[in-house]
Order: sequence, then structure tokens, then C-alpha cells
Amino acid sequence: MEAKDIEKLVRKAKDDIVKEVNDRLPRKVGVVTVNHFKQNFRDGGWLDNGLHPWKRTRRQDGNSPDSKYGPLTSRRDHLMRSIQATTGPGTVTVENPVPYAAIHNDGGEITTHPTITERMRKYAWHMVYSLAGVKGKGKLPKELPTEADKWKGLALTKKKNITVHAKIPQRRFMGDSAELRTKVNRIINDSIQRIKDGIIALSSH
Repeated sequence: MEAKDIEKLVRKAKDDIVKEVNDRLPRKVGVVTVNHFKQNFRDGGWLDNGLHPWKRTRRQDGNSPDSKYGPLTSRRDHLMRSIQATTGPGTVTVENPVPYAAIHNDGGEITTHPTITERMRKYAWHMVYSLAGVKGKGKLPKELPTEADKWKGLALTKKKNITVHAKIPQRRFMGDSAELRTKVNRIINDSIQRIKDGIIALSSH
């Protein structure tokens, strides 16, 4: 092999490495990471050295149409669908821009002061009937389930604003994970091997 051939080979290898590190690898890692985090929603728990199921929600024990959905999931699956990856030269950032994503991922306490609207009152009545197991405009029982009674209080309150304190249990769906590290390491090792194979193929010509 002549000097000019060696120079060409080195230049090609360098270009492949730069392309891999700055473009292909970040995109591949981003896709795998986003899919890994979304799978947590489908599995109903956090995967890190095995699956750690999320705490069951009160909604799941009700009779409303939404009771069929697991924790952090819904008909729209807005939280899960909002996970996104942004890539740059040699970097990838995976985030969820939904305002309430962090409190669910990390857990914690929140205090809000929502305004009571007619729409909210209608929803409160809907929850009363759903939790009480009464369809349509049927008559409510005198003794309501505890949760239904709380919703009834909201529907009937004369206050314009209420103070809501809530403790949100941690239901982690994003973060460091042993299984995710294994997937990322496999992608990196495959990329290194592909570059090596390319160099060997070029040098044999």
C-alpha cells in the first residue's frame, strides 16, 4: 500500500468516526432511549434491574371509563407521547416538556389554588355519579363512597377558589437505568465494530 493510499484510508476513517460520533450515534441513542422510556408506560412501572411497578391510582378503582387506564396513562397518553430527543454534535438530550412530568417522575407535594368553573362543577358531578356507580341521571344513594363524597363537596361549594394539597407518589419513567445502559453500550460497541470493519475492508482493496 502506497503512502497516498494510507493517507486516503486515514482520512476516510476519520470522516467515518466524526460522522458516527456527531450524527449517527446521537440519533440512534435518542431513538432507543425515547422508546425505552415510553415502554415504562406500557409496562406500568420503572425498568431498572427489573421492573418496579407503579403505585395503583384511585381512578383505577372507580367505575368511570378512565378506570381501565393504568397509572400515568390515558386515552391520549399525552405524558408518554411528549417524551422527545434533541440531538447535537456528539450529544443527545431526552426530555419531557409537559409541566407535570417532573412531579410524577420524582414524586413530591404540590399546592394549587384552582378557580371553580362551571365546567369543573359538571366534571365533579360526573365523578360523583361514576364513583357511586349510578348511570345517567339516576338517584344517588344517601351514603356515598368517600371519594364520591369529596367530589360532591366540590360540586356544591360556593367558593370561587379552593386550595388543593396533594402528595404525588413517585412513578419514575425517565432516568438512569441498568437496562438502558446495556442498550446504549450495545449501540456504541456496534458502531465501533462497524467503523473497524470499514477500515479493514478499505485496507484490503
